[in-house]
Amino acid sequence: MERFIHAAADQKTWVETSVQEMKFTVVVTTYNYAHLLPDALKTVAAQTLQDFELLVVDDGSTDNTEEVVERFRPQFCNFRYLKKPHAGPAVTRNVALQHACGTHIAFLDADDLWSPHYLQTVRNMLAKSPQADLVLSNGLRIRYDGTVLRSVFPQGIELPEGTVDSAKELFFLCTHFLPSGMVIRKSLYNRVGPFDTRFDQEQRLGDDVDWFIRAVTSGAYCLFIGQTLFLYRIHGGNLTSNPADFLGPWLRIYSEQLHRSPLGPAYEAAARGFTRSYVLRLLAHCQPAEGRLMLERTIETLRGDFILRCVSFSTYFGLTYALRPLKWVKRMVRRVEMNTQRVDLTAPPEIIFRSL
Repeated sequence: MERFIHAAADQKTWVETSVQEMKFTVVVTTYNYAHLLPDALKTVAAQTLQDFELLVVDDGSTDNTEEVVERFRPQFCNFRYLKKPHAGPAVTRNVALQHACGTHIAFLDADDLWSPHYLQTVRNMLAKSPQADLVLSNGLRIRYDGTVLRSVFPQGIELPEGTVDSAKELFFLCTHFLPSGMVIRKSLYNRVGPFDTRFDQEQRLGDDVDWFIRAVTSGAYCLFIGQTLFLYRIHGGNLTSNPADFLGPWLRIYSEQLHRSPLGPAYEAAARGFTRSYVLRLLAHCQPAEGRLMLERTIETLRGDFILRCVSFSTYFGLTYALRPLKWVKRMVRRVEMNTQRVDLTAPPEIIFRSL
């Protein structure tokens, strides 16, 4: 009994030490977002937890980003600004991680917004599970004018608050998370390796998903917070604004990582099902020849798929045109069901998130 008491005391001491030593580096990556960056930095300055390092990494902006950054410098005690030649998101994130001094890295894209309680909420979650490697939070997708669209993690799978360990839930996180709602332990980055810069050489999409899947398949301990802690702003400059652009990077990820996944058959089945449904959704947005090309690439990546073969054959008989009314109906239903709430993005961060 005495041995168990000592073990429990040692565990408590280790947890308390881990929490005390926890230090956040907030990484803001930006490229020609001087018109949006002030809103993001305001939400960082408004954090209720102020013990953090702020690292702004500029991917070779040609606008007045540096001027904006210098205007905010007095609001932060521990602040660094790094400007590098333009290369893309993956290279920029790697540079940030190489210079970050914190034990935990919190990412914020320059066009997104954090709740003032973001870092404190993440810290509280990590205090309960200090061995965790990665924390994901829920958020809302909003338009540039403040119109609320939908949750980042859509309804369909009830994600548990706290530890996420089932293959189905982990894959759901992989395909829906956004970097502005992700905090990682720096030692996890050192273990998993850098963001894959090959994605920068193509569509400049997918490096974050690729890295997250590598982290999960390496055994990363993942936590989830269901509370709305950030806003993802949709505007004309988003890299992810066209869903079809993500197909190529996703097929690479599937081919290199998800086929014969170490997480087992359930994870593989979820990945295969997502890939199939994703390309089918894209058919309503393209011409028949383009649709057949996407289907053939997907079938090849999946190493054969009977359903997609049948669909590919059907494109010769006008399937892509037949799907377009369904797309319009779906869009109308979404507009009817959509919460028409609009938030004032010029308000202080506390007011913005209190209204949600």
